[in-house]
Amino acid sequence: MTDSDPKNNPIRPGCWALATFLFACAELFASPVLAQPAPTPAPTASPSAAPASESLQEVMAKLTPEQRAELQQAIVKLSQNPVGNIAVVPFQNNFNYGVGPYTRFQYNLNVQPVIPIMLNPNLSLIARTIIPILVQPSFAPPSACVTASGCGSTFGIGDIQEQLYFGPKTKPGALIWGAGPIFQVPSASPDTLGSGKWSAGAGAAALVMPGHIVTGILVTQIWSFAGQANRANVNAALFQPFFNYNLKDGWALTTAPSFTANWSAAQNKWAVPLGAGIAKTFKAGDQLMQLSCVYYTYVARPITSPQTNLKVTWSLLYPIKRGIDIQELIKENQ
Repeated sequence: MTDSDPKNNPIRPGCWALATFLFACAELFASPVLAQPAPTPAPTASPSAAPASESLQEVMAKLTPEQRAELQQAIVKLSQNPVGNIAVVPFQNNFNYGVGPYTRFQYNLNVQPVIPIMLNPNLSLIARTIIPILVQPSFAPPSACVTASGCGSTFGIGDIQEQLYFGPKTKPGALIWGAGPIFQVPSASPDTLGSGKWSAGAGAAALVMPGHIVTGILVTQIWSFAGQANRANVNAALFQPFFNYNLKDGWALTTAPSFTANWSAAQNKWAVPLGAGIAKTFKAGDQLMQLSCVYYTYVARPITSPQTNLKVTWSLLYPIKRGIDIQELIKENQ
């Protein structure tokens, strides 16, 4: 009997309960993405840039119902753009099943703040930090786990990665793209949870947003250049195609599988997950946020990758700043 047996893995059914609970919360707080402000006289002209002294509610009060609906869709689509001008703080919970030679359970929480910085009117820098927090199962055989000490999991932080994307301003309807350097720090503690190497590389993203669709691809490649001599060199790539079809009231059908390649491996270089899920963008009080739940099955994988993955992501969104040009934001996302 392995750790994949439900009797030995009570976390597995609990993950589905967690996903159900999160979406129940989304329904409970399922106000429109942009709450309706207090009734005001219909504006006679379309607002453009909000004065720096105006709050979001004051700007919203000047919009017609049609403009509010367009702005709602624009913000939802903007949150799905990896190089968009929106601050996002996602907490990505990965429940990984069937990891290692004895098909054990692994938990990985990725905290991934994304901060856009406008360098000038035509160029933005999008800084994306990935901080992995891991509960790593033992790779020891089951026979070693019947001892008094057992085979406990290892908890800690993995290698932190910083991704920087320079994104030029593009015309509405045109290809949106960004590219820049990537740096990975051997910050793992304990160090068995990381590569033990300093690494660097490059990444690029490209996408289009026609109508209700946001689709594109993100690609990264990193190589190690320093670190512990007794650890394997890093030569790894990630290919992440993504597709979102936006429905009404902030709901969306979504998929973003991460195809990874370990070029240094002698065999089983690729991890290829396939799957899809659903997302909901809504407001809880004054905070705009998003919940998504996606399930993937791996059709190809090295032994260190899971057989299946349940990904539940809670994201805090910060798309509106004072002085924003509302009409330009709507046009960019049509």
